[in-house]
Amino acid sequence: MRMGIGTGIGTGIGITEEHRALAHSVRGLLARVAPPGDVRELLDAESPAVPGVRPAHGKALAAQGLTGIHLPEAYGGGGGGLLDLTVVLEEAAHASLPGPFLATVLTSAVLRHAVAAGAGALGGPLRELAGGERTAAVALAPGTLTATPADGGHRLDGTAPPVLTAGAADLLLLPAATADGERWFLLDAGAGGITVRPHRSVDPTRPTAEVRADAVHVPAHRVLPLDSALVADLAAVLLSADACGSAARSLETAVEHAAVREQFGRPIGAFQAIKHLCADMLVRLEQARALTWDAARAADEAARAAEAGAEKDG
Repeated sequence: MRMGIGTGIGTGIGITEEHRALAHSVRGLLARVAPPGDVRELLDAESPAVPGVRPAHGKALAAQGLTGIHLPEAYGGGGGGLLDLTVVLEEAAHASLPGPFLATVLTSAVLRHAVAAGAGALGGPLRELAGGERTAAVALAPGTLTATPADGGHRLDGTAPPVLTAGAADLLLLPAATADGERWFLLDAGAGGITVRPHRSVDPTRPTAEVRADAVHVPAHRVLPLDSALVADLAAVLLSADACGSAARSLETAVEHAAVREQFGRPIGAFQAIKHLCADMLVRLEQARALTWDAARAADEAARAAEAGAEKDG
């Protein structure tokens, strides 16, 4: 099977030389700052991580501009788009990168759209996320969260569904049901009335957490003009990139095993049935990569159009 640049088997999501160079660079960085031994320690841990603890590799990711690669330069980002971010996320998943990186960049990608829609007060949080100064998490459904109008904003009550790496987040982006439909709110994880309880997760490298709000006051400038369908679309793109990285690592491991595991005096990879299985896995992976690339491209076009419209209106 053909080995790609930085992405192991196959081509990777990025199809340009620039994206392949980016993938190669990210893979080398992660091998240094988040080696497999660190991941194994988390897998062997007997209890969830203490809420608020950040992984040591976070500063290295920020120093290389990876936390803001998809954000405009005006907010401290690299001026790239979601397509650049998917290349990074594929490599992060291939390395089984622990911690809140995926949830943080998803949140900042959503906030970018909120700013374009008129939420100018989010410039500060967006810069902090781009620079790696803060981490974030987003709930993809409201669960039992409800919001009612209150003096100067809203009151939030209820519990969100499991939120990916919320235990390591400084900011929480939560949807809640209101009398006028679903609305989105940006909260500090340490705000009064917010309780975050990490779960014992199937994946201890990125555990989910319960997020509960008890009479939490959200000021008006933290109520965001977001469409839930847009948030779901952005999440689908980035989670797809993450899944491609995990699939690539699984395929790579299977091929390596087939080359050394012997049966009847021969490596099992020499048998046609095993060859076909591995080839089918590669075909499905490449299809997933192509779909993720196209979805990221479409999302980037929509973001540029929204920002151009906002500048024209302004």
